[in-house]
Amino acid sequence: MSSDSSRPWTTVKPDGALHGPRLWLVVGGMMLGVYLVGLDMNMLATIIPPLTDYFGTIKDVSWYGAAYTLAVCVFIPPVGRIFTLFSTKHVYLAALAIFEVGSIVCAASTSSPVFIVGRAITGVGSAGMLSGALLTIFAACAPSIRPVVTACAMSMISVGSITGPLIAAALASRVSWRWCFWIFLPFSGAITAATLPIAIPEQSAKPPLAEACRGLHRKLDPVGAVVFAGLATMLLLSLTWGGERFAWSSPTVVGLLCGAAGLLGVLALWIARRGADALIPPASLRRRSVAVGSVVMFLQGGATQVVPYFLPFWFQAVRGDSPVTSAVHMLPSLVSNIAGLIAFGALVRPSHYIPPWAITGSALASIGSGLLSSFTPVATTGQWIGYQIVTNLGRGLAFQVPVVSVQEDLPAEETATGLAVVNLFMNLGSAVAVSVAQSVFHSYLPGLLRRHAPGVDPAAVLGAGATSVRGLVPPAQLPGLLVAYNEGLTLMFYLPAACSALACLVSFGLRWDRVGAAGDKKDVETRAEKEPDGLSVAGGSAMEGKQTPKSGDNVTVLSL
Repeated sequence: MSSDSSRPWTTVKPDGALHGPRLWLVVGGMMLGVYLVGLDMNMLATIIPPLTDYFGTIKDVSWYGAAYTLAVCVFIPPVGRIFTLFSTKHVYLAALAIFEVGSIVCAASTSSPVFIVGRAITGVGSAGMLSGALLTIFAACAPSIRPVVTACAMSMISVGSITGPLIAAALASRVSWRWCFWIFLPFSGAITAATLPIAIPEQSAKPPLAEACRGLHRKLDPVGAVVFAGLATMLLLSLTWGGERFAWSSPTVVGLLCGAAGLLGVLALWIARRGADALIPPASLRRRSVAVGSVVMFLQGGATQVVPYFLPFWFQAVRGDSPVTSAVHMLPSLVSNIAGLIAFGALVRPSHYIPPWAITGSALASIGSGLLSSFTPVATTGQWIGYQIVTNLGRGLAFQVPVVSVQEDLPAEETATGLAVVNLFMNLGSAVAVSVAQSVFHSYLPGLLRRHAPGVDPAAVLGAGATSVRGLVPPAQLPGLLVAYNEGLTLMFYLPAACSALACLVSFGLRWDRVGAAGDKKDVETRAEKEPDGLSVAGGSAMEGKQTPKSGDNVTVLSL
């Protein structure tokens, strides 16, 4: 080590991760929180009919989902900044409280506008819950168990996506749709009770409260936040309205897309000008694990959401399943997805390299989605079970690769921002893919009906729910209707196949550094800022003349 270095490397004892009951209380709370987010995202579609009956209108239906998605995407970046300034536990619990308030507003709403406001408030809370859970796991768990615990937490999204429609159908039919939102309150209270008394270590040093609050409006970059909010609003509205409320070529949709493109340019210039004080610091965006990982997560977010969103339509409309039976038939997706997630979490450190998991998993998911597109109205049980297993095993292997890549690569003080960016792109990918898939279905189904079931009103079919579409036609026309509906649905599965194939190719660009070469890595890692391979870091440079620890050194390194 150079003796004249002004910032010598110093070996220190790692600080303590949580152990025993305290660890599992915190981990259990975080997993339950992620499950609630997944549950909330996937219950809404099931209760749309009773909602429209109660509110007496269908014109606001698109806003029930759009208000939530818009709030999530708009608030993820500023919440990521807040996590770098304040206690992770306290910010997470604040986000959970906002989530509860939104759920209460939805449960107690007596009009459609109030319900939309509740969905937006819930989205604000959700924006901090997933990132907060991952940051808490990162700080609370020893590196040897961190990937598998992260995998278990991420699997809760899949559990929520499968059980959400089942729980919503049961509550709406036996009690009331309001209980789909009241149900969150006791679980949120349990999370608070489990985590509030426990001192959870921070993933990086935080300033004192008074210092963090001083000039907070400047630290949160309000200009960048407003520009990003406008960008996200225009983009998501264009995707929500395009092909349904307005034609894609309409002035409204074209204007929104052009406005979003213009604000994207403004945001890029503003981020470059603000530098490290920007809403999303350029240094984080230039790190390969964030830049490439965000693209991979965008593609995986789209691929992951389309199949569980639309496959139940195939079960209910084409096969004639009830909502409950449809949820049961989705269990192969749930089991195989969780198996893939846990396999990755358990084996990634012994395997030493992260990208092969994303490459292999994305390839499997692409093949499986392609197989799903071959469904016919008489598809066998072996086909719809086997194709689900291939698709979702691949997704499980690949889905959390960007998250773990950020956790392994970034210095602790940048982890919150990196995870926020990756989480943002996951949500954007999901929103874009579902909107595009819906547009494909709405665009192609009328032509398919004219070909296979002439005389059937396309507007009536598009306006009917999946469980009631069979009752629109006499028995003689039912086979043609099912063929047309089947072809319209299976066309959408080409989209996740393409997204997964692109994710497979992009994953080769992830960092190929060895991880876990000597078993457990450091409990806490504050590294000197260094230049990633092939990418420069704004505001910093690689340290020269200093001894860099090897990947197998079981030490924590501080840059003093």
